[in-house]
Amino acid sequence: MHAGRRKEKRIHIYNESGLRLPLRHEEISGIILTLLKAYQLSSCDINIIFMADEPLRDMKKEYFDQDVFTDIISFTMECCEDYLEGELYISLPRIRENASRYHVSIRQECARILIHGYLHLMGYEDGNPEAREQMTILENRHLEECGYA
Repeated sequence: MHAGRRKEKRIHIYNESGLRLPLRHEEISGIILTLLKAYQLSSCDINIIFMADEPLRDMKKEYFDQDVFTDIISFTMECCEDYLEGELYISLPRIRENASRYHVSIRQECARILIHGYLHLMGYEDGNPEAREQMTILENRHLEECGYA
């Protein structure tokens, strides 16, 4: 990667879901910028792609050998002391369903999923109850920092 690009904060947002995003692009970028600051990263290149259920389910099958619906898939390309590069694929229908299930606003659930995906980019896992609990604690802290608690 070109050294000059690593000094930039590049956040690209794509909506391929056919649905209206619950947060404005500026709000989504603001969440990511708040997280970068919290984890003391000076630059990033992050793609955030909002999708429908089926394409994300297909990705889950292809990359994780699991035939299930999911709310987010995260791919870290690079994570080092001051730079983060990765992609977040988010199911907008799952966000809407989760918001209804957990009795929170769609905006808050969207913020939570963005934070959850960012934590995965940073290397956090949620494959067991203890790790899941730790991620939930971090998500709640960051939701408050970002103003979505």
